[in-house]
Amino acid sequence: MKVFGVYGYKNSGKTAVVTSIIRELRRRGRSVAAVKHVSHPDFTVNAPGVDTDLFSKAGARSIGILSDEETTIIYKDKKKLLDMMPFFHSDYLILEGFRQALVPKIITARNSDELEQDFRREVFAISGLVANEISEYKGKKAVPIGKIERLVDIIEEKTFSKIPEIDCKGCGLSCEEMLYAIVEGERTIDDCMTLKQDVKIFIGDREVQLNAFVQRFIKNTITGMLSSLSEYKEDTITITIEK
Repeated sequence: MKVFGVYGYKNSGKTAVVTSIIRELRRRGRSVAAVKHVSHPDFTVNAPGVDTDLFSKAGARSIGILSDEETTIIYKDKKKLLDMMPFFHSDYLILEGFRQALVPKIITARNSDELEQDFRREVFAISGLVANEISEYKGKKAVPIGKIERLVDIIEEKTFSKIPEIDCKGCGLSCEEMLYAIVEGERTIDDCMTLKQDVKIFIGDREVQLNAFVQRFIKNTITGMLSSLSEYKEDTITITIEK
């Protein structure tokens, strides 16, 4: 799943850009998920007085809603973005807002001054109102919303899977440095040693993130132990430990 963000100041065209990207990706046959960051401290999806609001006020810390058309789970605490990632299964995941997330980003801005103030190293394209005035900035293409096909061409070329954020430095870089290097074309996501995942561990149905060192240690230890067995051969090894 490729993950990227769209961020910018209010009224810069951010939501219009996101919805246009979603429509164009869907036109191309891609599946799309989206997550919005909300900064308002009192925000809630619960309407006052509805049943789910009453469940929450009575003390429920998570509330589920199932209908014929939608499924919703409300958690009454703050979750990290990485905690939400396993819930999304699509070709693309778009993050609106999330300035600090370690993902490649499109910036939207109202004018050149705003663009200069808000520009980040992980930006790979520019859109929003400012893209009607300029064609590029710091080597990054500026594409107005009226040319969404061109912007999505850039997205398909420049975006990649989510960097794991565990700083194993198996690639020789921190995850933040790796993000910048990929955006600048100096590395690719295939250089991430953790994402190569020679070893996978699941506890229940949840996969545990393993950095490159831990993967090598587990692999070498288990294959070393099993190599003395007559049944051993170099193949995929599955181990199940019952509770």
